[in-house]
Amino acid sequence: MGDLSILDKIRKEIFSGWTTFEAIWLLIFLVIQIGIFVYQPDTWLATIAAINGILCVVFVGKGKISNYFFGLISVSLYAYISYTFKLYGEMMLNLLVYVPVQFIGFYFWRKNMSSQNTVNKSGAKEVIAKALTTKQWVIVVISTIVGTYLYIQLLKYLGSALAVLDGATVVISIVAQILMVLRYREQWALWIIVNIMTISLWAAMYFKNGETSLPLLVMYVMYLCNSIYGYYNWIKLHRNHRQEIR
Repeated sequence: MGDLSILDKIRKEIFSGWTTFEAIWLLIFLVIQIGIFVYQPDTWLATIAAINGILCVVFVGKGKISNYFFGLISVSLYAYISYTFKLYGEMMLNLLVYVPVQFIGFYFWRKNMSSQNTVNKSGAKEVIAKALTTKQWVIVVISTIVGTYLYIQLLKYLGSALAVLDGATVVISIVAQILMVLRYREQWALWIIVNIMTISLWAAMYFKNGETSLPLLVMYVMYLCNSIYGYYNWIKLHRNHRQEIR
């Protein structure tokens, strides 16, 4: 009976609370990725990383804590793939930051989930979102600028393929990830920037070396679309759960 209860909770977490639009949105993303693999086969690792990455960001946009399971699979594989392309900044970001953050984020989110005043109509649990103050925004911007400059210098020393773009993407990603763990809706503004830069990064790899990972490139295009929708949905999350913020 206990196992059944756990399975029921997992089923409700993953499958409940979706609108028809969101379900179709996710399905289209997954079909496109599978179609890309059929049209231009890449490694299985890249395709699996891309599919799990899509599941992760869509689930984050919904405020579902199960995003961390899919995220762990995606970032672990992405770290290895980035290493093979000599994108050391991306590799270190995923291996040294994103992998442990999946566990840290799960811990912090688990304490701040709510089934009251939910955006979804079924009452499925959602994370309680917060919003940055003006002072916090200033701190975020200054920290990002300083961190980006310092990290670019390190990547130049290590011989990264695209040190400036790689470094800026990494630092902004770290800041966005911190905001995500702390449940701030403004993470999505930074993710929009990160996704645009990462698309440029993988496109630049093609123009520079004549090769890139098409599944991952398309994955980040999808990430960009999801970031815009995620920001919209988290504004609603914050509005609905504002009275529950601790």
